[in-house]
Amino acid sequence: MKRLLICCLFGNTAMTLAKKMQIVADANRYQIQISGVGVDGFASVAPAFDCFLVAPHIQYKLPELKKLIKEGQSIAIIESYPFASMNAEKVLSYAVDRLSELTD
Repeated sequence: MKRLLICCLFGNTAMTLAKKMQIVADANRYQIQISGVGVDGFASVAPAFDCFLVAPHIQYKLPELKKLIKEGQSIAIIESYPFASMNAEKVLSYAVDRLSELTD
């Protein structure tokens, strides 16, 4: 099972989106476990995950977050509208298309 971590500023939106995405992933029989975290907790939980999505409003933190993950792990910025509208299907599709670890 692959593990995907979503990161936003405080973690509330990331956790809510992760729960919605997990329902979609389970319904489609994806072998993915999805969790959410705030940027302050990212460093402590990142080693347990395979790949990462970052909320668009904290994309300026991307260089800092890249330093906290293993070399070669995928990290991507979520598109603004799907994130803001909490469109779990669209964000999951985006993740599967862009994060190679989810399809290996």
